[in-house]
Amino acid sequence: MAPEKRPTREQLLALYAAAADYRQAEPWKRLYDADLICVENPADKTIGYCSVMGRMGQHYGLCVFVGLRGLAGFFQLMEEGDEAAFSEVAFAQDYLLLSFENRSDLDERDLEEITSLGLSFQGRKAWPQFRRYEPGYHPWYLSGAEAVFFTHALQQVLAVFEEYQRGEVELDFDRRRTVLRQSEEKDGQLIWYTRPLELLRPVLQYEPVKMENELLLRQLRKAPRSINSVWELDVCYLPVTIQPDERERPRFPRGFVLADHKSGMVLDCHAYETPAEDAGQVIDRLSQHIINYGMPKEIRVKSDLLVAILADLCSRAGIALKRVAGLPKVESLLDEMEEWF
Repeated sequence: MAPEKRPTREQLLALYAAAADYRQAEPWKRLYDADLICVENPADKTIGYCSVMGRMGQHYGLCVFVGLRGLAGFFQLMEEGDEAAFSEVAFAQDYLLLSFENRSDLDERDLEEITSLGLSFQGRKAWPQFRRYEPGYHPWYLSGAEAVFFTHALQQVLAVFEEYQRGEVELDFDRRRTVLRQSEEKDGQLIWYTRPLELLRPVLQYEPVKMENELLLRQLRKAPRSINSVWELDVCYLPVTIQPDERERPRFPRGFVLADHKSGMVLDCHAYETPAEDAGQVIDRLSQHIINYGMPKEIRVKSDLLVAILADLCSRAGIALKRVAGLPKVESLLDEMEEWF
């Protein structure tokens, strides 16, 4: 992955100025984090779903969930809350984040950036810190394009906040009411306008995997069967940082995890590169384990992705496939790995 183009001085000055205006306005005194405000990126028309943080008086800032994938992650966090698995929260979300921190919480690059701009901030929770969260990658600094979009998002959230205080717009997550800020370019300037928007949860659909390898199916059907064995199976980002080049953004490998539900024994844990390999890795690793060690009575998964990958295989091999809310043995392993690394 090539290093992304860093923001210019002009882009950074605009970004920090927008952050300062945002903090001074304190929109968190009126808005909740669920009161999403939508801002369309003028560059590529991607929508950022903006969540104002700070109503509870703990963490102040703005989180911009990027596109439908980001919005799906927002709904997941809202519904699962503290019950969401750490690996899903930390490694699989897609958003831009501004958080106001104490000076001691910023790293060397943050402080160097602020100093180089001739800026300084006073007080607790007053120092802006910007980060990009993207599935499979370590939180990282903004690129130039991301800095420009975040500047727009901060400015347009404040524009909507002013409209909200005047009673001109409705923001109500429970009723799925929000607004979208869009722009048109006229005479080299962006003209922004507001329109109502119904906020719907994205439905992520996965193409079912059809088993066409009849030889493999025959091998699976011949495997010894266990009348009591129940396995937990998941694919996720593993909490292990990989950074071959210090100039590149650290990333997290994808992982296939298979565990015995009753004993807790880890049957297989295999790392690979990207989600594009999920289907192939799941079919290959699971099939090989069944051929070598026997077929379980039931396989438990917790994602629609794995249902799509495994439904046909399990049906034709005679294995019960069950979708569950949690996989305690897999999650226990991931928690241990987080502590190790």
